[in-house]
Amino acid sequence: MPLKDSLNGYLRLPRDFFGIPQPTTGNPDVGVLGIPYDLTSSYMPGTRFGPDAIRKATDSERSHSYPLSIGQSSANNDKALSERITLEDIGDLEVSLRLPEQAMLDITEAAAKLADQDSYLLFMGGDHFITYPILRGLNRSKPKTYGLVYLDAHADFYPTYSGHPYSHATTLRRILTDGLIEKVNLLTHDLRAALPEQKAELAKIGAVISQSPRSFSKAINKIAMQVDTIYISVDLDVLDPSVAPGVSHPESGGLNMVELAQLLRDCFATGKVKYVDIAELNPMVDTTGRTSITARDVVKELLTGFAGQKDYK
Repeated sequence: MPLKDSLNGYLRLPRDFFGIPQPTTGNPDVGVLGIPYDLTSSYMPGTRFGPDAIRKATDSERSHSYPLSIGQSSANNDKALSERITLEDIGDLEVSLRLPEQAMLDITEAAAKLADQDSYLLFMGGDHFITYPILRGLNRSKPKTYGLVYLDAHADFYPTYSGHPYSHATTLRRILTDGLIEKVNLLTHDLRAALPEQKAELAKIGAVISQSPRSFSKAINKIAMQVDTIYISVDLDVLDPSVAPGVSHPESGGLNMVELAQLLRDCFATGKVKYVDIAELNPMVDTTGRTSITARDVVKELLTGFAGQKDYK
């Protein structure tokens, strides 16, 4: 008998995501994978601790599983996520000390293996480099037409950064150069800190740069009609630093949580979101823990979106 069984009732429960249960049989509705990688961070390292910080914030001892009611009627949030979906915390990839080229291969392989299953997938970074190898893996395992929603204060569109082709600052360039998505199926929002020439180039090649909730809603509905699957990537620096100060590259201005939640709801309303990631939470500079709580709420909104899609399948 395991020693812990003799202390049953005295020990803290294992960490989980809002008390959402694992499936009793088969695959979960949602699989969650941590990718604690920040070796390409160019300013403040520390996002490798992001996945664990999110886990702690979503622990059912600290947070219930009812959906966020911000920006909408509470009548839409009367059923807990723990009653609507199952979830498996897959764990963290062992990539934190890998060089970018090796980390890319490992993340790509992991994403490809997971895509073989039918679960929705949530990836937790880590810096924003992770989106590129994830999409490589998904394309390899499930070749189809992908749409990408890229929510970020930056364009991440440098050809190289500090002489390196693989970086959090080159992610979108690598994705488009490799043809992982068609340019017209890319929807970005904000990019308030991007270089003017990068925004101009993105616009010239046909990518959509949204600057308002209305233009975003129209664009995501159009893209949804062109693609098989939508991937959402949330860099927490898309939020105003007053909401999310603990990120590696904070920029003045940005969204509030109600605005971000509405953009995510517009995406899930299409019924085509299968994969999501959240990146750039940096617990080393999140001195009050405020950004971890914000990340928790973003994750809850993403899981609520998956639950809604499951309900309407």
